[in-house]
Amino acid sequence: MNRSYLYHASRQPLPGHLGTAVSLHSHTSRSRETMSFIPRYVTKVPYMTGRIRHLEAAYLDYHGKPFDYSRVWWTPPLEPKAAFDLERNQIEQKLGRAALVSLSDHDNVDAGFALEIFEECAGAPISSEWTVPLGQAILQLGIHNMQPARARMQEETMKQVTANPTTDRIEAMLDILHSFLARHGRYIHALELNGLRSPKENNDVVQLAEVWGLPLISGGDRHGCEPNALVNLTSATTFKDFVAEIRNGAPTHTVYMEQYDEPIRLRVLQVMSDVLRTYNNFSADRRRWSDRVFYHCEDETIRRVSDVWTGNGPDIVGQFISAMRLLESRHVRAVLKLALAT
Repeated sequence: MNRSYLYHASRQPLPGHLGTAVSLHSHTSRSRETMSFIPRYVTKVPYMTGRIRHLEAAYLDYHGKPFDYSRVWWTPPLEPKAAFDLERNQIEQKLGRAALVSLSDHDNVDAGFALEIFEECAGAPISSEWTVPLGQAILQLGIHNMQPARARMQEETMKQVTANPTTDRIEAMLDILHSFLARHGRYIHALELNGLRSPKENNDVVQLAEVWGLPLISGGDRHGCEPNALVNLTSATTFKDFVAEIRNGAPTHTVYMEQYDEPIRLRVLQVMSDVLRTYNNFSADRRRWSDRVFYHCEDETIRRVSDVWTGNGPDIVGQFISAMRLLESRHVRAVLKLALAT
């Protein structure tokens, strides 16, 4: 029996009896986003490659060792309440449905607790995206609706397993997170269609779900200011009931929002623009991109880039920021949309 149904918000009517939409997998300022990807991606941008390689060589010459990108991270621009409102507003205004929002930052549960002081966020779950090393790869699991009284303890245990992973420790942690299951029960309740992945990758997930008999759910993976491009529909009115539906085998309903139609490379550029933008309405310590990028120094202290550089930092970053601002032009965006779609 087909357990997963897919819809496109701008192309077909949505089931009227499903009066709630659920936004999963959304990141906030509480996430640490690694810079380790930079060495893999700069080779695709010739001008940037030369400049960054020059900076790397200068660092090696001065310090006597290569620059370690894993010691640098950035935080997404939106605070938890702003991220929650962004997701809720899209659901209410574009889909006309009640909204449930689960914020799942990397390896911490801060966002869910940060929402507890806001009455309009009542019922928001405590969630996290757990990073599990598997050999040379990593597996990222969405852990949603954790018990508030145990969430901090589980967060710390997950961090310990991530730092020193073994098969037994990972399985033991999954047992703790899903104690209602038998020791060797099924731990993965659904596979995620990701709002920041290409249609080809998501089609592969659809096929994988068919092979293993698992349902599909959506996860937007939002890091910037664009709301999640995929959401879930449900008849549940609480997040707890939505989780119960998934676990008990009810059909799942995923909606592709209109922004998913834009070229994935253009949308990734938009995220980068959001990350590098100056937000004058933010608190003074988070307005500039350099306030939101951190470095784990050799003396074990953690410093912001703005502590080291003034203004917009290195000229290469300033040039890149200027290029990103072109995305705000409707005409430039239209041209890029055509160019990147090929």
